[in-house]
Amino acid sequence: MLKRTAPSAIALALTASIAGTLTTAAAATSVAADRGDASSVRTDKGLVRGTLTDSVRTFQGIPYAAPPTGDRRWAPPAPAKRWSGVRNATEPGSACPQAGTLPPLGPKSDNENCLFLNVTTPRSATAKPRPVMVYLHGGDHTDGTGAMHGARRLAAQGDVVVVTVNYRLGALGYLAHPDLEGRRGESGNYGFLDQQAALRWVQRNATAFGGDPDKVTLFGESAGGYSTCAHLVAPSSAGLFDRVIQQSAPCTNAAMGQRSRADALADGQKAATEITDWRTATAENLVKPFGEGPQYGPVYGGKVLPRTPQEAFASGRVNKVPVLQGINRHEERARVYGLELSKRATDPEARIEEADYRFHLEREFGSESAAVIAAHYPFSDHGNSPALALAAALTDANWARHTVETGRALSVHVPTYTYEFAATDVPWYSDPNFPKPGFEAGAGHTFELPYLFELDAFDSLTPAQQDLSNRMIRIWTDFARTGKADWKPGTPAALNAQSLGSGPDSIRPVDFAKEHQYDFWKSLR
Repeated sequence: MLKRTAPSAIALALTASIAGTLTTAAAATSVAADRGDASSVRTDKGLVRGTLTDSVRTFQGIPYAAPPTGDRRWAPPAPAKRWSGVRNATEPGSACPQAGTLPPLGPKSDNENCLFLNVTTPRSATAKPRPVMVYLHGGDHTDGTGAMHGARRLAAQGDVVVVTVNYRLGALGYLAHPDLEGRRGESGNYGFLDQQAALRWVQRNATAFGGDPDKVTLFGESAGGYSTCAHLVAPSSAGLFDRVIQQSAPCTNAAMGQRSRADALADGQKAATEITDWRTATAENLVKPFGEGPQYGPVYGGKVLPRTPQEAFASGRVNKVPVLQGINRHEERARVYGLELSKRATDPEARIEEADYRFHLEREFGSESAAVIAAHYPFSDHGNSPALALAAALTDANWARHTVETGRALSVHVPTYTYEFAATDVPWYSDPNFPKPGFEAGAGHTFELPYLFELDAFDSLTPAQQDLSNRMIRIWTDFARTGKADWKPGTPAALNAQSLGSGPDSIRPVDFAKEHQYDFWKSLR
């Protein structure tokens, strides 16, 4: 298809005939593998052997780029080397360097040889290529790994190929600094360029795993979702995907996942003064000073990302693919839980009280606005709970209003579907170090993930939760297959959002803007 010869991929266009030959050969090998050794697939760099179950084939730790070590640190990703023989793909590759201070977000790692991806595909052979879903993990651009997200149910039930990706994090992935500019191009977007390299790997290798390179869905949650926003407006990402799913990542939220080049360079210079010989420091010494310091994420205003999502949506300069976007109904209950945990450090019975409610509103919005917000979100409307009232105000301000504006802006250019994950009975963390909060957890940040993936960080799904999981997997994979959801796309005048909750009648239309007080927040600007 001509769409694959994007202006940003001239080099790919020059080698299209070679790539086509390689893809055809890989496809033939894959068919042969289905008839013989189903655990083996030939990629463009060599043969890999994965793991078989009754329902899926899983291939882990496949390098999609060269190790970003030595001279390749703080440089765009380079091609992976070929290997001879059969590469063992039964174990995940190393996570990218991260502190590991919050286990549910990711493991501690100081190994820079981390640019690996994982492929899960249904066990059964098929004559028709399957849709491919490429997942970018969350973790604030400082934590996480693709292998944490088991994709067995998503692949088998949805009949899709699922790819989960590692990308460079924190300072190693997103440090901008004047000393890093020059022959290697502009600094600051190494993790983003890793994601592009993984998407190009998918274009070259999807067919070998039974996938359709012309039906690729890019999806992500939180930081991974904000990364999909960047790909949606990046000229050099054109043609690498055909649909986008954004979970808990409304693109018009400038406070999350967006940095200007000027700010990123200034932050980088400041951060570099905090460690001696920062250019040659070990990964472990880089993770803590930087990962706990400046905000990381895509850098806008340069050649890679010339326009922010807001600017691109206003001008129509977006990669025109269907979008499914949404948030969790109680996003900020996860943050309020963190506030409660910090109080419990000195008093195990501590709870969020009225004084905490006022303090955090004032810190977030200023004293004058805080008084207006407190009057609009009285405890009596939230079970007489300061914690729930605070979470509702923060969710509506920081997530919901941007979801409304993202949906309206995108719907001018592409089919845009909006959902709200609204389950109230959700799996809790499996780690006993995270006791349940003193309020109903609800659909907090990340709590939709166990409905789509197998995650060790959460308890197993109950039968009722499994039912919602089945329905969500169908919605996600049908969108990957068709580019459409079960409900009408939104318009600039009507979001047409769908609520995804528990129970037989809980998937239903919802007046998202009204329920999340959009007009109130708009009036405060």
